[in-house]
Amino acid sequence: MKNFRQLFKNKNYPIHAIADGKVIRLENIPDTAFSHRLIGDGLALEINSPNIYSPCDGVISTIAATKHVFIITLSSGAELLIHIGLYHNKPEHDFFHYHFEVGQSISAHDHILTLDEAFLKAHDYQIIIPMVILNYQKHPVKSLTTASTIEKGKKIMTCQ
Repeated sequence: MKNFRQLFKNKNYPIHAIADGKVIRLENIPDTAFSHRLIGDGLALEINSPNIYSPCDGVISTIAATKHVFIITLSSGAELLIHIGLYHNKPEHDFFHYHFEVGQSISAHDHILTLDEAFLKAHDYQIIIPMVILNYQKHPVKSLTTASTIEKGKKIMTCQ
């Protein structure tokens, strides 16, 4: 019975690309909190699409009041933070149109939100989105893609 539990304890959970984009290592993004992994471990995508899709199965546990940040809690307990844009001034919450609410279950590839065209235009259609496991000490990142670009829905990392 112990070996059976061990199989599930060490299960790796896939995290998929939320949109087509350029893959950016955390150490290469212009934000100290993310680049030094003070918030969590993972990677970032630079996208130019208005549509954001779920990177995994889980529950939307948080949507920030400004709506530029949301957290998905996986069944393992891992907490995946999606931070839309790296800006000193937080964007208007009207730029984010969510299709889910806090507490709702989601599946990988569900359409989570749509970004307003004005938001994309204001940032020259280059939105950097860090995707990090907040509690990575308990749920470490096990693999990261080596690709420089990625298509929506393709696996970009796994966590335990």
